[in-house]
Amino acid sequence: MVCLTLLILGLLIFGSIAYWSPVLKVYVYGFLLAFAALKICLAVILSLQLLVSKISGLNKISSPKRWFQTVVCIIVFGFCAMLYGSIFEAFNLRVRHVNIQDQTLPKNFEGYRIVLFSDMHIGSQVSTRYVRRLVDSINAQNPDLVVFAGDMVNYHSAELVPFADLFSEIRATDGVFAVLGNHDYGGYLRWKTPQDSINDIQKLLDLYESMGWNVLRNEHVWLHRGDDSIALAGVEVYSNHRTRRWKNLADTEKALRGVSESDFIVMLTHNPEHFNEKLQIYFPHINLTLTGHSHGGQIAPGIGRHRISVARLALYHWHGLYKIDEQKLFVDTGAGFNMFPFRFGMPPSISVLVLGH
Repeated sequence: MVCLTLLILGLLIFGSIAYWSPVLKVYVYGFLLAFAALKICLAVILSLQLLVSKISGLNKISSPKRWFQTVVCIIVFGFCAMLYGSIFEAFNLRVRHVNIQDQTLPKNFEGYRIVLFSDMHIGSQVSTRYVRRLVDSINAQNPDLVVFAGDMVNYHSAELVPFADLFSEIRATDGVFAVLGNHDYGGYLRWKTPQDSINDIQKLLDLYESMGWNVLRNEHVWLHRGDDSIALAGVEVYSNHRTRRWKNLADTEKALRGVSESDFIVMLTHNPEHFNEKLQIYFPHINLTLTGHSHGGQIAPGIGRHRISVARLALYHWHGLYKIDEQKLFVDTGAGFNMFPFRFGMPPSISVLVLGH
């Protein structure tokens, strides 16, 4: 049964589910994933029971009643956790305020407010109500700058169309800037031809333009306050040998062409591995790097940084602010959710970063 469920999931992931209606797509995913997770948990527990019985010299599970009670407890706990994570925490938007201090910050940028959000995976949203609240929360921060760190869609640009007008209402003194994430390049959908994928990327860029967003593709812009200025750079998606589903398109040298090492630099990149594998080593003069991608694992019970999350296994930097020598890295944990509405211990959030000395 587990194999059958995983087979169905594989067909959904690599099949035509991308074109299903949002409600059907989201909740079919949710049901199958919950069913698969439950079956796997039960199989693991049964195997452990049998192993303990063998070690103790018995040929069968010693206490069928205890086994039944264990199964019932797992089912009840799993159902309650899924219900809580899907109905409450998946839409429990948090606003995180973080002070980022750097002695080299130009004085006129003292108190400069950057709102960072990422990983909307907008195709997983079944209504505009949550996005309305997200946009209002961003505007309520009175930001000087809004940046989006990629993964707006799951599969293709059409997912964004019903929400484009809402996102166009985001306001910031110096505008809204974005980079593309791995999902934004359409690598999770089987296109008829490579040109179809290229055309869809252009459609997504056109939607961003209609929203008033500026997409940074291995380039930078200057932000000014009086006589002072800082460089905001953004790169296309970074990939290493472990992420072969999408190509490495990040060109940091090109993005920083015309920027000196003495300038204050904010780098926007989707994948935090770009920082620890490239930026930290070859571009130590970048002051602040802003990323997303991790989702914080979406399931991360615990307190503060002391959390149990699969993101810790996959990514060296996965959540919040890191200080490495003279550089700082901030990893946003996402404002959306992938595939179906569920978060547990890691609610969706936007990050308000206040620069200072």
